Amino acid sequence: MQKRTERRAHQPRHGRSRRARVARLLAGTAAVAATSFLGSAGLSATAGASTAHRWVAVDRHVAPAMHSHVAINATGYDMVGTDGGVFVFPSGQTSGYYGSLPGMNIHINNIVGMVGSPTGKGYFLVGSDGGVFAFGDANFAGSLPGMKIYVNDIVGIIPTSDGLGYFLVGADGGVFTFGDAVYVGSLPGNSVSVNDVVGIAATPDNKGYWVLENNGTITNFGTAPAITSLTCPAGPGQCGNLVAIVADNTGQGVWVVDQFGNVYNLGDAPFYGDLSTLGAAQPSNIVSLVPYGNDTGYWLIGDDGGIFGYNAPFLGSLPQLGVVVNNVVGAVPTT
Repeated sequence: MQKRTERRAHQPRHGRSRRARVARLLAGTAAVAATSFLGSAGLSATAGASTAHRWVAVDRHVAPAMHSHVAINATGYDMVGTDGGVFVFPSGQTSGYYGSLPGMNIHINNIVGMVGSPTGKGYFLVGSDGGVFAFGDANFAGSLPGMKIYVNDIVGIIPTSDGLGYFLVGADGGVFTFGDAVYVGSLPGNSVSVNDVVGIAATPDNKGYWVLENNGTITNFGTAPAITSLTCPAGPGQCGNLVAIVADNTGQGVWVVDQFGNVYNLGDAPFYGDLSTLGAAQPSNIVSLVPYGNDTGYWLIGDDGGIFGYNAPFLGSLPQLGVVVNNVVGAVPTT
C-alpha cells in the first residue's frame, strides 16, 4: 500500500415505471437538470447476455460508491444528488447535460451514485433498490426492479469498459451483472457474511472486479489481481469511513478514498495528492473520487458539491455558486 506520507435531454432508458421530461436551471447558473423516467415493463435480463447473480434468491448502508473510469479528455463534469438532480459544470454550458429525475416529475430520494459512459456523453444513475437510469449514450441493460428483485442495499455500480453492461454490488457484497458484465463470484458466494461493503471496481476485460469493505478488506474476483487490503491509520479493521474504490485504466491498481479525502493508491494507481495537507481544515464529507483523463489526475467530490482537483482542472462547484446542499453522491467527467 502506498499513501501520500438546457438543453435537450435524450430519452432515457430506465428500470421502474413511467415518463416525463423537463429541465431546470438553478439560480440561473448551474443546470440542475431533471430528466429521466421509471418503468419496469420489458426490462428483465436477456438470457445469457444480461443476467443478475446473487447467491441467495434475493441475496443480501454505507456511503455511496458509484464510480466509473472514463478515460476521456474531459471538458466538464456533472454532479448528482440523492434526488437525481444533476448539476452541470462549467456553469451554464449547453453540453454535458443529458437528463435527470426531478424535471421529469419523478420524486425519489434514493439515488446513490452516478457513473459515466465510455464516451463521456452519457451517464447512469442508480438507486439503492437497484433501479438504473441511463441518459445520453449510456446503454440501459436492465435493473433489479425490472427483474422483480426487490432490495434496498445497493451501494455501488460500475459500467463495463465498452459501456454495454454494468455490475451492481450490495452492502452484503452480493453482485448483480447486466449486459456484457461477467459474474465471477460474490462475498455471500464465498460464505462471507458482511454488511459494510462500500463499492465495486472492475477490470478492463469485464471479467473481474474488486469489492471493498469499510474495514479496508479488498476481495478480488475473476481476472482482478489480488491487491493487498488496506491498513488504515487507526489499525487493521478500524477504518470505518471508507467511501469509494476506483480502478485505474490498467486493471492493475485501485484508488481507495475515505470521507476525509485521504487517498490510498494501491497496485500501480498513481498518487497525485489528497486533503490530508489541509490539516485541521480537512473536511469530513467526501463521497467520491473521479479519475481525470488517462489516469493523469483525479477529483475528490464532497456531499456539498465542493470539488478538489489534483492534476485535474477546477471548473466550478456548488459552494462557489452559493448553492447550499448536502446530498451530492457522485460525479462524472463530460466532454
